[in-house]
Amino acid sequence: MKKVLFTTLISLTVCAQALALHLPGEIQPTRYTYYLTPEYGQKLKEKNESNERPVLGVPHGELTGDTPIRQAKGFPAPTAMTCISSVYYNRGAAANWLKVACVDNNGLAYSADKKWPPKSIAKRVCTVGQSGCDSFLVLDSDNWSGPQ
Repeated sequence: MKKVLFTTLISLTVCAQALALHLPGEIQPTRYTYYLTPEYGQKLKEKNESNERPVLGVPHGELTGDTPIRQAKGFPAPTAMTCISSVYYNRGAAANWLKVACVDNNGLAYSADKKWPPKSIAKRVCTVGQSGCDSFLVLDSDNWSGPQ
């Protein structure tokens, strides 16, 4: 019984951690919401339904799925996503690099390297906090009201 309970707890911990966004380096405070074109939303849906997650040879700024394959299937095509970035030092390249992480309106995660996704994937791009700009990526600091 203890072994089953321990295994269940470990499984839940691993699953919960798999869905968190990982951004190395210094997080940039500005977030942007992309209201996706239907064509690009369908492209992301097809990527999510695929059993492949390319790692090498992905063009800079191209979004790749970060949600585990089994958890990404069965969702409708996303219509919007919110993205945030970080700047980190890449030791192999001996340079600062940009990492972009996004969460769509279905809760699925994506990332891009060295460039933001192009504006052409969206009907509209806005800065989170502006009137009429939804956010699908919530930070712990969003609810922070200063020192108490």
